[in-house]
Amino acid sequence: MREIHEPRVVGCHAGCTEEIEHENFLCPNKLAVLGERRRMNTDYFIFLGLYLFSLVIRTSYELFKKAHRVNPKNTMVFAVILVVMCLMWATWFGMCPLDPLRLSLPEGVRWIGLALLIVGLGLSIGALVQLKGVENINHLVTTGLFSRIRHPMYAGFILWIFGWAIYHGALLSLIVGFVGIGNILYWRRLEEAELELRYGENYRRYRKETWF
Repeated sequence: MREIHEPRVVGCHAGCTEEIEHENFLCPNKLAVLGERRRMNTDYFIFLGLYLFSLVIRTSYELFKKAHRVNPKNTMVFAVILVVMCLMWATWFGMCPLDPLRLSLPEGVRWIGLALLIVGLGLSIGALVQLKGVENINHLVTTGLFSRIRHPMYAGFILWIFGWAIYHGALLSLIVGFVGIGNILYWRRLEEAELELRYGENYRRYRKETWF
């Protein structure tokens, strides 16, 4: 009967990568690295699942709101959606540094990514301050940031996605990010249809004079 050899761990010097094929010797340092990579991959896919789950919840909310099956003025509903959005961005920012498909980008490109992120944060925070809220705005805002960009918060979100993924060279996250961007563009489409219905010609004129 053929003897089966179990993998064995042997001592070795730091940085050793030597493996003895027939005996399946593994260096403790290499085992530690493999274990860390597995843990990081597990964390990454947990973040990924939560990110996609958050997108589904937010988009479902927009669809239910359009169908008048949920009341956006309900405090509990607003709180849930706020938590979902915080979860979505927390998982995005946690996901990119753990990306298993990392690209080695030039420093200049990485700094461009960081600049996009900072601009996106500025747009989103500026829009939030100007609106003094994120839901149930009962008037058409056309001043400040909104005099040039119809949806500065959504534009900021998209820049967050591109910027953070580029800064970390996170290829898989960037691909997933396009799913997020698709959802954001859909939210914008639903919101514009509602605003046009509410404000009519005033909104159509405003839309022609602004970007995004």
